Amino acid sequence: MKPLILVSIPFELLKERYLKIVLENSVNVEISLKAEALDSFSKKDFKKIAKLFKSNGLKTTAHLPFFDLSIGALDPWIRKVSLKRILLALERVKFFEPLNLVLHSGYYLEHYERREDWLKFFIEGLSQILETSQKLGLTLSLENVFEPEPEFLKPVFETFPSLFWCFDPAHARVFSERDELYWLNILHPHLKEIHCHDNSGKVDEHLALGKGIIKFAEIFNFLRNNPGSEILLTVEAHNEKDAQLSWKYLNEIF
Repeated sequence: MKPLILVSIPFELLKERYLKIVLENSVNVEISLKAEALDSFSKKDFKKIAKLFKSNGLKTTAHLPFFDLSIGALDPWIRKVSLKRILLALERVKFFEPLNLVLHSGYYLEHYERREDWLKFFIEGLSQILETSQKLGLTLSLENVFEPEPEFLKPVFETFPSLFWCFDPAHARVFSERDELYWLNILHPHLKEIHCHDNSGKVDEHLALGKGIIKFAEIFNFLRNNPGSEILLTVEAHNEKDAQLSWKYLNEIF
């Protein structure tokens, strides 16, 4: 088992700071898309960097925007704006031909008392995002963030057989009611990608792997014992040092 390892880098930092380093060191990248980058850079900017990646044989995935967005929001205006922002991101990142697109559901605890309403609206919005991504020949994965347990997301995956799962074990540990291994056991048939960062079990610190308590050794053993399609591993660190440590950690394991 030799998974593809990527490093998460926001598009604006990739363009303005890390592009040379990435190309020189043949680093595969998960491009994180924020509103500021989508509004500040043109199609031409995205095309130019995508061409460099392809000519250097580098692979990409993309993390769709999520700040302030909720396609399952109870407010119809929020749903409309959220969908518009995400579809714009698809139009920009398509030039990279990413191996996977990662989406947050936008679910928060405030929706607890109206889960059924939220789920209905979310499925309606998700169907439009999936339709567009499929037209572009792209794969979409839903990442767990604030959802309380994996069973909450099962109806979504059952509704959309083409939808995959991006497993974030650190999110499962600090935000959900179940630990990371429970999530993996329930949703592993849908697994496409794993976001790799660690924490102390209290807050979402995005530490280097091995600095916290997330059960990555058990997770990777589970993957070895349950082989399936190739899994993408994405380093999500908030500083260069932790990114390098996580990169080394993954390459030593695999």
